[in-house]
Amino acid sequence: MVTLAHRLRRVAIVFASILGTAYIILVLIALLNYNPRVKIGMPIIVDDAELPGAGTRCKMDPDLGPVKVDIYTKPCMEELERMNPEIQAGGAWKPPNCQSWQKVAIVIPYRDRLGHLKILLRRLHPMLRKQQIAYRIFVVEQAGTDQFNRGRLMNIGYAEAMKEDNFDCFIFHDVDLIPEDDRNVYLCDDQARHLSSAIDEMRYHIMYYNYAGGVIALNRQNVLKVNGYSNDYWGWGNEDDDFSARTLAAGLMLTRPPEHIGRFKMVRHLKADRSNHGNSYFFTWRSRWKNDGINAIKELNYKVVEKTDLPVFTNISVDIGHPPDEKTWNERNKNQESVTMLWFLRFYYP
Repeated sequence: MVTLAHRLRRVAIVFASILGTAYIILVLIALLNYNPRVKIGMPIIVDDAELPGAGTRCKMDPDLGPVKVDIYTKPCMEELERMNPEIQAGGAWKPPNCQSWQKVAIVIPYRDRLGHLKILLRRLHPMLRKQQIAYRIFVVEQAGTDQFNRGRLMNIGYAEAMKEDNFDCFIFHDVDLIPEDDRNVYLCDDQARHLSSAIDEMRYHIMYYNYAGGVIALNRQNVLKVNGYSNDYWGWGNEDDDFSARTLAAGLMLTRPPEHIGRFKMVRHLKADRSNHGNSYFFTWRSRWKNDGINAIKELNYKVVEKTDLPVFTNISVDIGHPPDEKTWNERNKNQESVTMLWFLRFYYP
C-alpha cells in the first residue's frame, strides 16, 4: 500500500523537476537573448593618471559621496547668488587651479517650473564645482501656451549653446530631477551616458532596459551622430524612447553609473498632458530619425525671444512654433514606414 509519506515524496520530486526545468529554460532564454547594449561603470577619465595630459587635468576628490537632498524647500534667486559667489554671469564656472577634462553645457528644457528650477540650481552648482568641471547652465524656456515640446527645446539648446562656446559635452537635464550623489560625474564618455539610472519615483530602479530619459550626457560628436532629438513630439511622452532608439541605430551603448550612485529624487508635480500621437509616431522613428532632428532645426524657424545672462544660469526664451493640426499631421505621416511589433517588444523587453 502506498503510504502518505511516499505520495508526498513523489509530489516533491515532480515539483522539484518542474522548478529545475523552468530554471534551465529561463537560463537558456537569457543566454540566447543576451543584449550587451548597457554597460555599468564610471567614465574612464574620472581617475586615470595614465591618460594623455592627465598631469595638468583636474583630479576627482576621493571624498565625494552621497548627500542629503531637499526637494521641498525652494530658495530665492538672491539666496542662490549668495551661495554661489564664484559663478560668472550666465551660470558658468571653471576650475581655477587645473584644467577640466571637458567643457560641459547643461541644457534644461523649461516652462512654468520656477520652484523646480531653483531647487535644481541649488544642488547643481556646488556639485559641479566639487567635481572640478568647467560648465555653463542653459535654461531653454518655451514661450507661449502650446503643448510642451521637450525635443525641440533640447535641439535649440544645443544650437544656442554652440554659439556661446565650443562645448565638448552636452547634458540634457529634466528640471525636476535632483542628483543625490556627488560621485555621479557630469562628464561624457564615447557612448550615450545615462546618468539618472535610479529615480526614487521608480523605486530606484531603471524603468526598462533601453530607457534613456531624465538626464543623459553625449559628447558633441555623438549628439550630431544621433541627430539630436525628434522635433515633433508635442506633449509628454515617447521623445525619450525615440532618442534611445536613435542611439541604438547609431551603434552607441548606454552607459550608466551603478544604481547606488546614479540616484535622483524627483520633485513632485502634476503630470503634463501626454502626446496625442506619441505611441503611433514612435513606431515610425526609423524612417524619420536621419531627417527629423538637429539637422532640421533651421526649418523650424524658431525665434529667440530673449536671451539673458542671469547670475546663476543663461535663460533662453524661444518661440518654437505651433503643433500641426490633425489633418496636417495625418498627411505628413501617412506614408511613414513603421517598425514591427517584434522590434517594439524587443526594445522594451529585450
